Order: sequence, then structure tokens, then C-alpha cells
Amino acid sequence: HFLDMGIIPSAAVTMVKHAPMGDPVEVRIHGYELTLRLDDARKIEVGDVRDASEVRDDPSVRKPVPHPGLGEGGKFHDKDEENPLPEGEPVTFALVGNQNCGKTTLFNQLTGSNQHVGNFPGVTVDRKDGVVRGHPEAQVTDLPGIYSMSPYSSEEVVTRRFLLDERPRGIINIVDATNVERNLYLTMQLMELGFPMVLALNMMDEVEGNGGTIDVNEMEELLGIPVVPISAVKNEGIAELVDHALHVARFQEPPIRQDFCAPDEHGGAVHRCLHSIMVLIEDHAERAGIPSRFAASKLAEGDALVLERLDLDQNEKEALEHIVRQMEAERGLARPPPIADMRFSFIGKVCSRTVVKPKESREHARSMALDRVLTGPLTAIPAFVAIMALVFWLTFNVVGAWLSEALDAGIGLLT
Repeated sequence: HFLDMGIIPSAAVTMVKHAPMGDPVEVRIHGYELTLRLDDARKIEVGDVRDASEVRDDPSVRKPVPHPGLGEGGKFHDKDEENPLPEGEPVTFALVGNQNCGKTTLFNQLTGSNQHVGNFPGVTVDRKDGVVRGHPEAQVTDLPGIYSMSPYSSEEVVTRRFLLDERPRGIINIVDATNVERNLYLTMQLMELGFPMVLALNMMDEVEGNGGTIDVNEMEELLGIPVVPISAVKNEGIAELVDHALHVARFQEPPIRQDFCAPDEHGGAVHRCLHSIMVLIEDHAERAGIPSRFAASKLAEGDALVLERLDLDQNEKEALEHIVRQMEAERGLARPPPIADMRFSFIGKVCSRTVVKPKESREHARSMALDRVLTGPLTAIPAFVAIMALVFWLTFNVVGAWLSEALDAGIGLLT
């Protein structure tokens, strides 16, 4: 999970602040804030400790560009395809995204009241299914919020099992536009599955309102999937998102790009490793119903569930280990860090060419100012005592006294 969060070898980590009692700590990595307990943080080795320096965007390299309006974009929609699904044939979608990216809000906007809640078979993880408003043939399943397709939690296992076994017609991947770099890690793994997919850039109104922008057309070109800016809270861009999702599902348009390893980086070690594994397991992956690219990256990470499902013989397992050990030797890293590094390297290139980060919002500045008082090393405990004293005074002398007198008078009248 550290790797999924972007804590990979050579990553720059900036200390942001400590909690009043010293635990947990908040750090900044890959453009977002991550909170760690000290017991977890001790497992991470840090070198080259120095004072943080502000890294400014070079305006000559990345100028703000006017992104399409909410719901616009998706040039893939204009292509002329053949052999679409018959009109009215049921279409199933999986709604996938990180936690706290607006997934539930988008699901409610898509389905309205046409939804039901249950559990995935064999687990207690909730699932929500609903019919897309205005499209009775389209059903969407809200999958648990996850950060990657690694099998470390029941939510991740459930999501992966649903995608591989249920094989939905399409994927709607919702991404927090204010934190693109973090969210795209899951997007890349979803694209490796090869399912028709559309990317929903949520909270684009906040990005634009704070002076930032995202070049949607350029992002589409780099990722090879339709990208639609939306605001789930304001119900803006939802109709256009549904149109694009139905389009890629009916014409079964897979992502144009599913290979993110550049053969010229780090001697091409990861590139050679993944493509060698794909050749080795191609027939097994086809029989197991797992996309070979997805299976190869998971085997390189050491995913035991995928290895078991492919049912390789002993010679193939030994060949697999030899391929992975060769990559480890060339990169100087044990698996799975090289795979995570490959993904974040590609994400960094995409964001450097498409994302101009917004200025600090007034809400965030206000929150930081309050934090300096409420969580400061000298002011936190006095502030806590003062707040609790105020709560007790209101409870027992203001609100509590009035309620007590009202209850006593009511009992007296009843008696």
C-alpha cells in the first residue's frame, strides 16, 4: 500500500506537520497530502534529508489553457464505428474511483432513486446497483472506493473480482480533478484491463474557480480514453458523461493505450520484463479470462491470486521468476517498486503536460490558519481544554438547564 500511495524509491517527500501529540504526521508526496501513523512511518527509510524548496511551474512550459466546459470533451465520440450492440441490449457499467472523490454523489446523480443496496457474495462489503436515469437498458454498479487493484483489502479483492468475473460492458472511472496525480494510479490499472472506459474529471468547477486548469484534449490524447469534466455535486456534465459512456460501451471501444512502460527508461528493464511475461502467459491468461497486460503487471508485482488463477506449470513458474529476477537486478530494486515507479513516472509526464495546479483556495488557507492554532505544539492543548470547557458550560448551564426545567414542568403537568 505504501507503493500504491506513491512512496516509491527516489520519491521526494515533504514533511507538512505533526499532530499535537506527535502522532500521526502529515507529509506531501506527488502533489497530495498523506497522513501516516508513526508506527507505519518507521517502516520507510528516508535519505538525503534537507530543507524543502518551493518548486514553481515554468510558465514557458505550461501555460493555463481554457479547458472544455463541464461535460464537453471526448473527441472519441465522433468516430464512425461498425457493429454496435443492438439498440436496447442491456449495458452494465462499473463505477470505480478512489475514496472521497465524489463517487457516491455521482452514483446518486446517475441513478436517482432507481437503486438497491446489498452485499457482494461471500463478503460484507456493500454494493449498490442502479438503473441510469433515462436509459432503462443501462445499469451501473457502485464498487467500493479503492486506491489500487492490489489484493490487500476486501474492497480491492471485491472490485477486482467483479471486474474480472462479471466483465461489465464499460467502466466509469471518477477522478478528483483537484488531486489528479494521486487518482490516476488506479486509472492506469483499470486501463490495463482493456475494458471500454471513460474518465470523469470531478470537481472541475473547483479547479477552475481557484485559477487552475486541465488540458482535457491533451489528457485524452495521452491516456487514449475519453475524458469528460464534470461537477457531480452541481449535476453538471452528467448527461454528457452518460452519452460518452454509452457510446464506448455500445461500440466496445477499448483504451487506445494500455502499455505505459517506456523501453528507453532504466535500460528498458520493466518494459522487457512485462512483455516477456505477456508472451509467457498469453494462452493461460486467455483461458483464465484475464487480460494479459493486467496479468503480467500483477505477476511482476508478486500477486499470488493471479498466479494461482493462471495455473502455470513448474517450468513456466521458474521462467517467470527468472524474468522478474532479471528486472530486479537491472533496476536494483526488489519487486514490486519498479512497477509502481513505472506508473508514477508516466503519471508525472501526463500531469506535467496537462495540469496547471490551482492557487490555494480561501477555504484551504482558512483551514491552515485554524490548524496553526488548534493543532499547534503550544496552543493545541489549551485550545482543547477551552473548547471542552465551553461544551460543558453550554451543556449544563445553558441548553441543559433549559431542557431540565422544561422536562420538570412537563412531568409536573402530566402528573
